Amino acid sequence: MKTKPTPKSGTAAPALPPSLQRAVDTAVVRGVESALASRPNAPQAPATSHAKDLLLDIPKEKRLAAALGYRLKSAYLARAERHGKAEGMGELKKFMERVKAAGLFAGVFEQGGLWARETWSSELVEVLRPRSILLAAGARTIGGYGAKLNMGTLGQGVTVYWTAEGKPVQKSNPTDGAISLGAHKLMALCPISNDLLRLGNMDATAVAGEDMAAAISLEVDQVGIKGKGPKKPNGLRNQMKSGNRTAIAGTTLENKIADVDGLVETVDSAEVPGGLEGNSGFYYMSPKTYFHLRAQRDAAGWVWPELRDLRNPRLNGMPVFRSTTLNEDRVIGFGLAQQLILGEAVPLEVEVGEDGADFSSDMVTMRGITQVDWLLRHAEAFAEKTGVTY
Repeated sequence: MKTKPTPKSGTAAPALPPSLQRAVDTAVVRGVESALASRPNAPQAPATSHAKDLLLDIPKEKRLAAALGYRLKSAYLARAERHGKAEGMGELKKFMERVKAAGLFAGVFEQGGLWARETWSSELVEVLRPRSILLAAGARTIGGYGAKLNMGTLGQGVTVYWTAEGKPVQKSNPTDGAISLGAHKLMALCPISNDLLRLGNMDATAVAGEDMAAAISLEVDQVGIKGKGPKKPNGLRNQMKSGNRTAIAGTTLENKIADVDGLVETVDSAEVPGGLEGNSGFYYMSPKTYFHLRAQRDAAGWVWPELRDLRNPRLNGMPVFRSTTLNEDRVIGFGLAQQLILGEAVPLEVEVGEDGADFSSDMVTMRGITQVDWLLRHAEAFAEKTGVTY
């Protein structure tokens, strides 16, 4: 009996005629499409993102507070790693790395690594601005100048004059009274729970930053208004012209109107270049005084109706700022914010306090250190009424 020969391995099947091959290909494609179309569509799972907890659309104020909080967490984690206590902080470290990878808080880092030294940026000033009445009013800021920065001459601005073609340029004649920004060390000690520092999300980061920002803002405002050297910077009250501080006329409604109008007149008569509007004129007072003036009425209605707006109160068309730092001062003030300068001599340094090696305790002290100064460029740019009893 003869057997059928077995085809050799690897022998190709005979080719189909071209017309038949095209028909087969078309049938296969249609069969696959039909099979795919007949399958039930499974519901799509929600898309996940490794940046879901970064809250990229948070408001600017919270974002700036989170930047400060990020620096606190960075210092905390670095200390834990140095002491070999970071074994339970994996989630915090991943969060910190995601924040940097997302490009947030670029001003916090130099190039060269995640835990590189922080660079100077305006983020500290900006996070203080909404909490400080002086910065919110428009006080100018200068940073990174070191120990001292000469700023010119007290009360002397730009001189403008006409000259004939070909005539020699008029010689400058600087007067005495040079003014400069110095450096006064400011330290903030902030007790924060270990749990809050270890929590790797943006909300917890912002809360940590807000606590320190609020404390620093309060002190910056206090010294900016009434500070007295040499340990602290001299505030505007100790730099303004002494004759611009006068007692109130009295407590009648007519006296109050005369006082608030007289403050503006005193500053306006100094003819500071730029005037009231160009220099961001503003009133400042205690909450008690503000609410008293806000409630004043006469036969025609509210005496100062613009004070009724709690969010954006104004007096004589100028913004009004109130602060508890003025509760014991018994003053109403008016000034030109643009003539007041806050100097940040060195960047804010953030580190863990002396108790930072105890990572098992409930609380740890975070320390922020910087050097600042206040400077009033024109002594007549501010005026105050003293002895306010309302």
